[in-house]
Amino acid sequence: MKALLLDMDGVLVDVRGSYRRAIAETVAHFTGTPPTPEAIQAKKDLGGFNNDWVLSEALVREAGGDAPFEAIKDHFNSVYQGEDFDGLIATEPAAIRTATLEDLAETYALGLVTGRPEADAQWTLDRFGWGALVPVVVGMGRQAGREKPDPYGLTLALADLGVDATDAAFAGDTVDDMHAAVAAGCLGIGVVPPGHELGPHGRTLMRAGAHVVVSTPDALPALLASGLG
Repeated sequence: MKALLLDMDGVLVDVRGSYRRAIAETVAHFTGTPPTPEAIQAKKDLGGFNNDWVLSEALVREAGGDAPFEAIKDHFNSVYQGEDFDGLIATEPAAIRTATLEDLAETYALGLVTGRPEADAQWTLDRFGWGALVPVVVGMGRQAGREKPDPYGLTLALADLGVDATDAAFAGDTVDDMHAAVAAGCLGIGVVPPGHELGPHGRTLMRAGAHVVVSTPDALPALLASGLG
């Protein structure tokens, strides 16, 4: 194994109080009623909702709202990004220890493949002091509408790292992440995000094509050293 690609939300950072809250607040703004955490997760588990703007729109429509997509997107961004990154993005706790990333970076070429805009992703990496550890960032802009489960972002990151897919793994927490890993030809490592149980969420990821599932991203160095079980 030469390279490890990482998702950001649910793997590097805990987004329960940020992205998930922004979804709920956005839907409530346009419909009067916030979706439950379970309803949001159910959409994620269906696949095809890697983009939280699109997920918010789907939940607004299901609740009878008819706001245009751009209005939904703008409100979401006002809640999540705020002005100059002073919104919910600034409250996100880390889901992985810096020591874990340092350990991984000593052995593997690391790349980030995320549905976030590149500016959001890079700001978050820099906030935690991870920028130098994860030199390759492929976000929404570079994927040009071909976001996970499309493997395009993973392919771009591997090309930047100069590593073949057969020598790489992708660690993600959603069905779309695992579908993308399989389609790209690399191993999919399912990561159970904060607030979820290993059993139910692990089974969901395994059904989506995960090679193995870990209960925390801090287990990644030992897993990779063991040859992925």
